[in-house]
Amino acid sequence: MVKADDPITGEGAEAYLGGAEAVRVVPWGDRQSADMALVLDRVVDERTLGWLGQLQEGTDGDGPPVLLIVDEISERLLLEAVRLGVVGVLPRAETDYRTVLRATRSALCGEAPMPPRLVRSLVREVRAMETSARRRESHLTLRETEVLRLLADGLSTLEVADRLSYSERTIKSILHEVVTRLKLRNRTHAVAHGIRRGLF
Repeated sequence: MVKADDPITGEGAEAYLGGAEAVRVVPWGDRQSADMALVLDRVVDERTLGWLGQLQEGTDGDGPPVLLIVDEISERLLLEAVRLGVVGVLPRAETDYRTVLRATRSALCGEAPMPPRLVRSLVREVRAMETSARRRESHLTLRETEVLRLLADGLSTLEVADRLSYSERTIKSILHEVVTRLKLRNRTHAVAHGIRRGLF
């Protein structure tokens, strides 16, 4: 299935691919029956992401894999495009239809045809997201850290409440929030979490 930013490019792609051995081009309206989608655009933007989103509609995220042929794509939109089913990206200025056919067959075999520069960008984005997620998950407020420090010193929740001038209910609420947010098993696990990270 082919989607292009202009009709002439789209028709040319369909004509060439339709004449290739073992290739059948289906219209956009039958896109859910395609084994692979080819999207040609100059610059990936919200319109392009909209096309990719349409390919995923009603599929529970299992729409056809997409090969993007583009002049330009930002790191941020590359990651979003991959979320929307893109498995390969080829530079439009350097790609002819024979290359497209080879890349399509490679993608259908589980490979990810993509210039090394874009692979590096994708890896950087994923790493940055993972680091950010870890920081969010492991972050403790000063109040939470102090509660866990006092528990690590052997105080009960009532004693911690007296020391910090809170109600015992508030201390238990703080502990519940920490355990839930950090996906820990219990308050002992929360104390161990703080110790391992050198918070006290």
